[in-house]
Amino acid sequence: MSEEILNSETTGMRVNESMKANLLSAAKWAKFICIVGCIGVGFVVVFGIAMLAFGSIASKMYADTPLGGLAGVIYLLVAAIYIYPLIKGFQFANATKAACLSDDENELARGISGLNDLLKFTGYLTIICLILYGFILISIIGVGVMAAVAA
Repeated sequence: MSEEILNSETTGMRVNESMKANLLSAAKWAKFICIVGCIGVGFVVVFGIAMLAFGSIASKMYADTPLGGLAGVIYLLVAAIYIYPLIKGFQFANATKAACLSDDENELARGISGLNDLLKFTGYLTIICLILYGFILISIIGVGVMAAVAA
C-alpha cells in the first residue's frame, strides 16, 4: 500500500521533447521581447529626463508652463512601472531555458512562476486601464452634457 502511494506521488505531469521545444522557443521570444523592452525603457527614461530639463527651461522662458515637467514625470513613472514585467519576463526566459537544457524541475517551476507573475501584473494593469478609460469616458460625457445644457 505504501509503495502504491509513493508511486502515485511521484507520477505527475511529464514534459516531452515537443513541449521542451515549444518552451525553449517561448523562452527565446520572451528574452527577445525583454531585450527590446529594456531598450525602450532606456529611451523612455532619456525622454523623461529631457522633458524634465526642457520643461524647466520652458517654464522659465514662458510663464507658468509646467506641462513639460509633468510629461517628464509621467515618462519616468511609466519606465519605472515597466521594469517589473521585464524582470519577470527575463525570469521566465532564463529559468525555462535552463530547465529545458538540464531537465531541472525546480528551474521550470521558477520559470513558470515568473510567467505567472508577468501575466498577473499585466492583468492588473489592464483592469486599472479599463477603469481609468471608464472614468475618462464618463467625464467626457458629463462635460458634453454640461456644455449642452449651458448652451
